[in-house]
Amino acid sequence: MNIGVVVFLFIAFYMVYNVYSYMTQVHIKSYEVVKGTIEVNTSYTGLIIRKESIVTAQQSGKLDFYLKDHTKASKGTLLCSVDENGNISERLNEAVDSSSVLTKENMGDIHSSIRDYAKGYKDLSFYSTYNFKSDLSGQLMEAVNLSALGVISEYTAFAQDNQTFHLYHAQEPGVVAYYTDGMENLSIDALSPELFDQSSHNKQSLKTEGAVQSGQPLYKLITDENWQIAVQLDQAMKNELQGGEVTQIRFKDDQTTAWADYTIERKGGADYLILSLRNGMIRYADERYIDINILLDQQTGLKIPNSSIATKTFELVPNSYLTTDNSTSSSQTGLFVEHRQQNGSYSKAVFVPVTVYYVDRNVDENGTEDENRENWIAYISEEKIKRGDRIARADSTDRYEVKNTATLRGVYNINRGYAVFRQIEPIFSNDNYTIVKTQTTYGITQYDHIALDGDSVSEGQIIMTS
Repeated sequence: MNIGVVVFLFIAFYMVYNVYSYMTQVHIKSYEVVKGTIEVNTSYTGLIIRKESIVTAQQSGKLDFYLKDHTKASKGTLLCSVDENGNISERLNEAVDSSSVLTKENMGDIHSSIRDYAKGYKDLSFYSTYNFKSDLSGQLMEAVNLSALGVISEYTAFAQDNQTFHLYHAQEPGVVAYYTDGMENLSIDALSPELFDQSSHNKQSLKTEGAVQSGQPLYKLITDENWQIAVQLDQAMKNELQGGEVTQIRFKDDQTTAWADYTIERKGGADYLILSLRNGMIRYADERYIDINILLDQQTGLKIPNSSIATKTFELVPNSYLTTDNSTSSSQTGLFVEHRQQNGSYSKAVFVPVTVYYVDRNVDENGTEDENRENWIAYISEEKIKRGDRIARADSTDRYEVKNTATLRGVYNINRGYAVFRQIEPIFSNDNYTIVKTQTTYGITQYDHIALDGDSVSEGQIIMTS
């Protein structure tokens, strides 16, 4: 046979073999382990506590407002009026319908608000459109009603002299809110789980009726910029915050952040986190409940995808039974095993090399290891050792029956082209990634390559990465 034909057939066979191998092997996507950070944040719904006072009507009649909702009012600012016989209220409405009510200054302010909103608009913050609509409606109402009141000043002066038209001014500086919910006198001492049930929250608008009876609420005045948010606290978050004084929070509505002083209070058998803030209250003057994230310190370590994490079952043996076979140059770690026979007897002890995947050193809650090494437990995985077998301590009559198993969380290291399970110690997780401890004895290190899909890999599997 021609030597060229032989070479050609050899090359062809080699190529076909490699193509076949490539097509039939399982291709595993890999991930390179890197150091990373995950911001620890936890979602809660908080209950707002403020210094609030309700002002009630001294007369009955038609009700009109002159300052938009959730606006700062200085002492003496005109807020609303009560018209006992309704005549002034009718003239006020007629003046509002007149096209000459708005001044150039009013129109300029409204145009400026629209222009500023249009310049800052982003699709990602479309929710702010509803806030803008509410603010613009309030601004228009304030401008129109105040202008109309000036137009009919001659009638209002006469009605005031006859004590049928009554103007209400702010008695002290504060933020005006036109609603009540029965929680205006809420205090920290009165906290209970029932208060956090939003389904039972009864919020009543004061601007829908157009009329008021004597003794009914006219408006609410929030008189202090300092405010508090109370949060029902679970044990895990209590442990995280214990001993601290300040934390950062994020308001979900507008994604703004703030630093808050905090204390942990126990009321009625329940724990509450009390967040104290010194500004920003006016943005949430219309709310009693608010969704927040508590932002804790960032957690840093080895960052791995959650999809890489798998579990594996191991046999548990006393760590003190592990020994080294010095009869070979490799000095392998293993156990002297007496295999259980079908008749219940045990075979003669033979040395079986094992791989230790983790050693539980009985670390207490303070991080202190048990000094008695006899209490340490080793996690091993070896097909030649089964439950029911016995292991023998070297140079001793002590025996231990292999009967207990446990699972570990870990990833499959594929640095050498085959899968090797490596135990991990998670610090923190979110929906996509987990931060694990660095420099663990039986774990992974930075720049290791691991299987991206941990559940698709088994111990010792030959890996072709893609």
